[in-house]
Amino acid sequence: MSGLKFLVVVPTNPEADADRMTKFLIHGSLLQEPQQFSINFVNSPSCTDNITYHFKVKIPEQMIVENYKSDGEWSASHQEKYLNIFDETAFSLMFQLDRANSTIDVYQVRGNGHNFVTKYETLFSLSEIQSIQVWGDVKKINQFSLSYD
Repeated sequence: MSGLKFLVVVPTNPEADADRMTKFLIHGSLLQEPQQFSINFVNSPSCTDNITYHFKVKIPEQMIVENYKSDGEWSASHQEKYLNIFDETAFSLMFQLDRANSTIDVYQVRGNGHNFVTKYETLFSLSEIQSIQVWGDVKKINQFSLSYD
């Protein structure tokens, strides 16, 4: 898998705890014959020892892998789901953060609608997310947006 392709530090207002990211939307194109790409919700912009949520798409297998990393170690328990929804040219995903339940819902965006992909319960508090990283066989990020409460 290719290295880091995109990094954004999540802007926050430290004086307003309620002013936190609630939704993340990303559209991108993939390299020719892509194998996989991943999106990491990381607890530090400069260190990947703690990843609240790791979302990886294995394109030939049409599989997603969900996981987290704590103190530099990947969790032994991860989820794999077979989904025949990803093509080999582009991706369009929305991540909805539910702080009250420490879950992240993932949707595939299609036109003006979206299809539910998965729900992941996180070990870390969602307020610990400080950056979002995109890794792998990504050619270009076409759109990136964050929504806040």
